[in-house]
Amino acid sequence: MAEQGLETYHGNCHCGAFKFSVRLPELKQVLACNCSICSKKGYLWALPSSNDLFVVEKGDGTLKDYQFGKKTMSHKFCPNCGTPVMGQRHVEGPSIAVNVRTFRDFDEEKLEIKPYDGAGLEPHYTPPNGPEESDLNGSTKCYRGSCHCGKVSYDLRSEALEDIGVLSCNCSICSRNADLWVYPSEKDVELRGGDHLTVYRFGRKVGGHAFCSTCGVPIMNQFEHPGGKELESMVGKLPVNARVIDGIDLKALKVTKGDGKNMMGPKYEV
Repeated sequence: MAEQGLETYHGNCHCGAFKFSVRLPELKQVLACNCSICSKKGYLWALPSSNDLFVVEKGDGTLKDYQFGKKTMSHKFCPNCGTPVMGQRHVEGPSIAVNVRTFRDFDEEKLEIKPYDGAGLEPHYTPPNGPEESDLNGSTKCYRGSCHCGKVSYDLRSEALEDIGVLSCNCSICSRNADLWVYPSEKDVELRGGDHLTVYRFGRKVGGHAFCSTCGVPIMNQFEHPGGKELESMVGKLPVNARVIDGIDLKALKVTKGDGKNMMGPKYEV
C-alpha cells in the first residue's frame, strides 16, 4: 500500500547520467551534518522512511561509492560530473539518505536547516594533508585544503578569509556542490595530486569543475578558455573551494550570494 501524505520529488546529477524520484513528506526541514565528508560536500539530507520510496529512473549502477572510517555508509556520487547524490547506510531497514541539493527547483532559502553533530562521533577524522594555517607576513595566511581521501590538496596564500569572504553561487552546478569560492591568482595556489582530479565541463565549457575522482569532493574551477566580457576577470585566476579547507570554521566566513543561475547562459536543462 502506498504511503499517504507524501509528495514526489525528482532529482538528478548535473550531467543527467543518474535520475531518480523520491517520496517524502512536504520538504520543509533538512539535516546538515558537520562531519568531515558532509561539510566538504555541503550535503543537505532528507531521509525517506522506506528504501522503496526511492526509485532510480535512469543510470542504475552508475554512481561511484566512497567509504571511509568504519565504512558504515556508502557516499555515492556521479563519476562524470561529481554531483554528490546520496548516501546509504549499511543497516537493515530504511538506509537511504538523499542530498536535496540535487532536487529540481531546489531552493535552500525555503528550507529549515537542522544541524547534526556528526563530527562528534568516533572515530574522529584526521585531515590527510594537514590542517595547516599560518601567518606569512601578518596579513597573508596559508590555508591548506584537501579532498576527503587526501589524494588531492592545495595550499592557498590569501588574506584572512574571515575578512575577504567567500562566494556562494546559485548556478546549476555550484548549488549542487555547495561550493564556497575564493578567487586567488594562479601563483597563490599550489596544487598537489592534480592527476587525481576529474574535470567536468558543460554549457559553453569555459569552466572546468574539478573534483577528486576517488571521493568526489569538489576542489576548484579551472577556467582554461575564458570567453565573454563577464569572464575577463577570470584570466590568471584559479578559483578554489574554501569549503574543503581543513579545520576552517565555515560559520565565521562572510558569504556573498552570486546569481550565476541568471548570469551565464544557456539555461540549464537535463
